[in-house]
Amino acid sequence: MNNTLPFFILALSFVGCGDKDDTGAYECGTVHEVTTTDDNSDMEVYMDFSPEDLTIAAGDCVNFVMSDTHNAVEVSQESYDTLDATPLDGGFEVQFGETLEVYFGEAGTHYYVCQPHVTMEMIGTITVQ
Repeated sequence: MNNTLPFFILALSFVGCGDKDDTGAYECGTVHEVTTTDDNSDMEVYMDFSPEDLTIAAGDCVNFVMSDTHNAVEVSQESYDTLDATPLDGGFEVQFGETLEVYFGEAGTHYYVCQPHVTMEMIGTITVQ
């Protein structure tokens, strides 16, 4: 006699509260934008996200528009505070030259850096209220 037990696995993943469209993607409240530039004629502008710190509402999205020499990688607060570029497990990563819309569904602060320029303090935050 074969004694097998049925296994039921319930996997819940909450990116946040929000309506989904017909494709299953989250619908953004407001879409904000964070950009970088490859124009290095003004190093303060070149080594910065614009805006560097952003406050948004839960359910909003941020459209990251990275230039060819910059990326945006979510890190822990500890990594952010120590100018470390180690990616946060499960965090967002926007590659060099990529444009990516990221949904933020829950309140909290997200820390991110440009990996090659983190020691030059190319860092940013997104505060979700």
